[in-house]
Formats: sequence, structure tokens, C-alpha cells
Amino acid sequence: MVAITILCVAPMPATCQRKPATTAHKANTEATSAQPMRRLGDGHPDLNGFWASGAGPDTPVGGFGPSDPNIRRGDNGARARLADPNQPPYKPELIEKVKELARNESKLDPAFFCKPGGVPRIGPPHAIIQAPGMPIVFLYQVIAGNAFRLVPTDGRPHDPEADPSYYGDSIGHWEGDTLVVDSTDFNDDTWLGLDGWFHSTALHVIERLTREGDTIRYQATVEDPNVFTRPWTMNPRIAKATKELIVENAPCVERDEGHIIDYDLKTRPQ
Repeated sequence: MVAITILCVAPMPATCQRKPATTAHKANTEATSAQPMRRLGDGHPDLNGFWASGAGPDTPVGGFGPSDPNIRRGDNGARARLADPNQPPYKPELIEKVKELARNESKLDPAFFCKPGGVPRIGPPHAIIQAPGMPIVFLYQVIAGNAFRLVPTDGRPHDPEADPSYYGDSIGHWEGDTLVVDSTDFNDDTWLGLDGWFHSTALHVIERLTREGDTIRYQATVEDPNVFTRPWTMNPRIAKATKELIVENAPCVERDEGHIIDYDLKTRPQ
């Protein structure tokens, strides 16, 4: 939900105007940045708490959901997402594969088979726990089943014997007030986004989380030399502090596949 700033209260006189969206967002950002930084005893920013983030990896900075309420209708939002110039830099010989996966999203997307979202598709954590002497804990409430990640910040390297997994092997460090999470050792059974954005086991993800007032700015840089021509930095996302607790989701049951009669969700109305 994105709040629109109004310059006066109802009833609204004819001269009352709304601030332009960009001006309102700038004002909100400046106000948020002006708030004092909450810190823990070790001097690092306090990221503890519950965080409500946007609906997907294409959610714009400053938004807590799709800017267009109809983004999930019609072409399933594909036109709006693909209009963004910041697209994954796939190798030319793989672009047709991406398009084919996208055309068959509802048949091939791992999310339809109760599989974990993976990194960075899962986005910013829904809760963060920091405690002295322990790794930072990321908690997620997702349809495929609530998940957690442990992010050690004690200077250890990646586990040389880590098995490939959905969320990889993560280690963290601080760059100023930004928590940097470096993750490797992924399997190739997830997508980076809705539109057929597949990856290989060479996936390497750098996530950056910066607290700004009552929000966390989250941005991920993705490297995969097997499928990308260069590293790709995804659009930032903003997670807002919330008092809503994480609840246990019902078990995900893979039962949709047998009931899908039209796989072309990109073109048929929803």
C-alpha cells in the first residue's frame, strides 16, 4: 500500500492539490532518513523485527505492492514487468529458452510445485533476529512453507562441503551500516522471477540490507556466468516495519497441475 500525501484535510477546497508522486516519495524518504538509527550494543544497526515487503521482485522502491492494482490481470502483468529496462542479461543463445519458459509459466514455474522460492526471488526477510554470539536469522512466511536462513557474520568463509540447496550457503559482513549477505551453492530448481528467469548452479547472489528509519532497503546483485553476460543488479525493494506476526501457513499441496486447462496465462484474461 502506497500512501498519497495530501496538502490539506477534507473537505478539500478547489485550491487543494496533491503532491506529485515523486515529490511525495522524496519527502517521505528524507523524513525516513532523518530518523535516528537504532543500534545494538556492537554498534551495528538494529534490524530486529517484522518487515512487510512488496509483492514481488519487480516491486518499485517506495512501494509495498504493485503500483497498478490490475498488474495481475490480463497478461498477468508481463507487459508491465517487461517494459522495465532493467532486465536479466541472458546470453543471446538463451533468450528463446527464457521466452518459452515464460509462455509456459503456469506449467513450469517451480512455485506451482510447492518448491521454495529461492534467493533472491523470496525477497527481503519477513522477520530478522539479531542476538549476540549468534548468526543473524532471516525468517520467511511463504506459501511453499515457512523458511529460515542463518547468516553468520563472524568472518567464516563459505562451507566448502555445502550441498546445493534452494537458499544456498550464506555468510554476511557489514559495510558501514549495510548488511551484505553473500550466498553460493544453490541448486538450479528455482527461478529468479516470474518470466522464465531461470539460473544454473553457478548462481552467486549478493544481498544488501540497509535500515532507513522504519524501513529496510533491500537490493540483490545476481551473478551466473553460465547464463548471464554480466552481473545483474535487481530493482531495489523496500520492506516496512510492521507489528504483524509471522503465522504458520497450511502445508502446501501440489494439486493445481491436474486442474489447469489453459497454460497461456500471459495472454488470456484472469
